[in-house]
Amino acid sequence: MKKHLRLLFFAAVLVPCAVLAVLAVRAIDREEAFLEKRLQGALDVELTHAVSMMQDEIRRMGDELTTTAPAEAGSDPRAALAGWKKMSPLVGVPFLLSADFRILWPTRDSFLARSDLSFLNWNREFVTDLKPTPIFQNVALLYRDQIHEPPATLGKGGGAGEIDAKEKTAAPDSSTRGAAPVATPRLLSAPPAAKTQASENKAVQTALAKVSEIQQDQQALAEFEQNDAARKRVYDEAAKKGQKAETRTVSPGAGFQLKADAGANRPESIYISEPKRFSEVTAGREEGLIPRFIEDKLTLLFWKRQASGRIVGCVVEDAAAKSRLLGRLPAVYSPARILTVLDENGRPLVIPEGGSTRDWRRPLLAREVSEILPRWEAAAYPADPGALASQARGTRLLMGILIAGMFVVIAASGTVILNTLRSEMVLARQKTTFVTNVSHELKTPLTSIRMFSEMLKEGRQPDAEKQRTYLGLMVSETERLTRLINNVLDFSKMEKGKRTYSKMRLDAGLLAEAVVENERIRLEQAGFSVAFANAAGPAVVEADAEALRQALLNLLSNAEKYSLSIKSIDVEIRRTDGSIRIEVKDRGIGIPPAEAGKIFKEFYRLDRSLTARVPGSGLGLTIARRIARDLGGDIECLPRDGGGSVFRIILPEAKPR
Repeated sequence: MKKHLRLLFFAAVLVPCAVLAVLAVRAIDREEAFLEKRLQGALDVELTHAVSMMQDEIRRMGDELTTTAPAEAGSDPRAALAGWKKMSPLVGVPFLLSADFRILWPTRDSFLARSDLSFLNWNREFVTDLKPTPIFQNVALLYRDQIHEPPATLGKGGGAGEIDAKEKTAAPDSSTRGAAPVATPRLLSAPPAAKTQASENKAVQTALAKVSEIQQDQQALAEFEQNDAARKRVYDEAAKKGQKAETRTVSPGAGFQLKADAGANRPESIYISEPKRFSEVTAGREEGLIPRFIEDKLTLLFWKRQASGRIVGCVVEDAAAKSRLLGRLPAVYSPARILTVLDENGRPLVIPEGGSTRDWRRPLLAREVSEILPRWEAAAYPADPGALASQARGTRLLMGILIAGMFVVIAASGTVILNTLRSEMVLARQKTTFVTNVSHELKTPLTSIRMFSEMLKEGRQPDAEKQRTYLGLMVSETERLTRLINNVLDFSKMEKGKRTYSKMRLDAGLLAEAVVENERIRLEQAGFSVAFANAAGPAVVEADAEALRQALLNLLSNAEKYSLSIKSIDVEIRRTDGSIRIEVKDRGIGIPPAEAGKIFKEFYRLDRSLTARVPGSGLGLTIARRIARDLGGDIECLPRDGGGSVFRIILPEAKPR
């Protein structure tokens, strides 16, 4: 048996312990990567939110420029444009073009500021439609329909792979906004109600189509980020169309081990560029923002088409735009990370204190901001590059200690369990032996008692002295038998333990009402008037239904026994200060104040002059209070106005689920 127990101990304790230790060691080895991945997950949420806020601010700036732009410049464009610049801090250098893309303002034959001359020098050929400029678009949205297609379907003449970006219905381009609405034929014979219904149906269809398009865009972006094959396929297709894949200014995911070559392995941007002339950008649009790189510096041009066909626009003031964009960012520094925005040259627009020596081109995580701000990145960095490595080392040390401690504890616990199991087996054998011995010892005195009693009954022993001896032996055997039985009973009590409760959520009001109704007929036949009132409504408590019923029955029985002249019992349910109160009121003999604290003691009864005619064991109130306290409440005894007593069960009200 001992050998089998040792094998069981080895199989059930030591083997699982060893397996857990191996798994824990493997987990420790990956701790630093896990911590870095968890930080990346948290930073990705922050970056996504920051990019969303900046994109929203770009839209706000475009809307502000659209709203404040002069509807018509009139005969004096200089005054109208000067008023626009004064009205909006976003307006840098305003300009005005004719419908055929001639510059009406500023002109070289006027007295111009240096900024106006700079505008003419760098933007004349583009705004007059002489030279194109790179226009940026999201490649995942531009080729959304091809992302899910297999490679075999791309690049075939006339197939999906030959879709031209100019002819394909693509995602809205943020560089140009406000497409002209499509004219819809009017039904001359349609009544007004039909027109209204048709308009509502069209609005619903438009909204559903917009929602569907947004969902498709989100699916395309997710697939583009996760599927390397789809990403390569889309870039190849863009290259066939002459659309250039840009390279990002950062290398995200560098982690905490910075490489010597900060420009190695930079990923391709999600925004591709395609040269377009000003007329192509503005075709079919009403206004928009156009990014331009001038001497490797990003400049934004805003334009809006006037009713006359002329185009009014401006160079967006760089400082004002950056101030507004940075104002939408969360706190740059926290104890865990640094979050900033990098410009088109990979330089941070805002640098926290002590961060000047950091390699900003190698963030832990980065997200491109918008096609309106190409090469801009929202980037996140660990506040302390060595913090996670230090934390991982501390975690490895702690886990090593815990594993060793776990092994010791499990081994010690297993030893205790093994010893306990052996003790239980010994105890089981002792119990079996005990039952056998008790059965034998019970038979012995019973046999002796029966034998002597039969002899005395039949008179087979006439000697009086021997009869007294036999009687003494019978008494002795009886005492022995009693002692054996008491031992068995004491052992049984030790095995059973204390009373247990099965608590559940129940309505104390409904339970009390049911008890009162069950007792009503018997009480009324005894001459009592019985009343029940529930002022609490649903009175939900956590209690044992049978135990609570027993306590309430004891209180009703107590009220019945001690109501000698005025036979009236009232039961009321109340709610007060988060507790449920069940009150049993009688018009009996009452409880003197000096006795109120004693009546709940075991076997205690009031002055016999008051209770002599009332039978009882003195345990009813004791049991009722013990039940109430076991259920988390209590019982109070109070005098009732006009005579009698009030026994109040107080239980905590159950918390709503």
